[in-house]
Amino acid sequence: MSKDKYHHGTLKQDMITKGLQLLNKQGFEGFSLRKVASMCGVSHTAPYKHFKDKDELIAAIVLEVSESFRDSLLESTEMHPDNPKLQIIEMGKSYVKFMVENPEYLKFLFLTEHKYPVIISNSKLMHSEGTPFDVFKKSAEYYLSSIDSDRESYYIHTMSMWSLVHGIALLIANKVIEYDGDYLELVEKMINEKIK
Repeated sequence: MSKDKYHHGTLKQDMITKGLQLLNKQGFEGFSLRKVASMCGVSHTAPYKHFKDKDELIAAIVLEVSESFRDSLLESTEMHPDNPKLQIIEMGKSYVKFMVENPEYLKFLFLTEHKYPVIISNSKLMHSEGTPFDVFKKSAEYYLSSIDSDRESYYIHTMSMWSLVHGIALLIANKVIEYDGDYLELVEKMINEKIK
């Protein structure tokens, strides 16, 4: 059985997974379809059955990483649709858990050049729709509305909450914080302290 036959049916996903590893290790400059094919154990022509060029593979990686993260956050918000405080707590925990359990996603999304930045202008947050941050922002604003927070200050409260959970995620994922209990309980306490 040839290597290409062995990968039949899974090569596309394998290339996305290995491509992410390569991007995290060598960046965009060191990325090539040939290198990804080698990592997958297939011929250098095999990737072209699924991707016309390296940019198309990179786009597929970006989409998978972003959608996985977004879906994880959405799932947590759906646990408490009628309780904004519990929703923001669960979403914060989900944010940290996703990043801790998927460090390769964390590195790709936030430790490389970001193509979809959040722009702060005139006390408003401008960002791409359908992104993980979009889910976070909507949940944060739902909570802020429930406590009658001034709409003009939504942007600063949202950025503060985002910075909190993102900072916790980085600290735990990089083992700067090592907690001898359930780290999600620690995350919940920290979020509660911020929003009470």
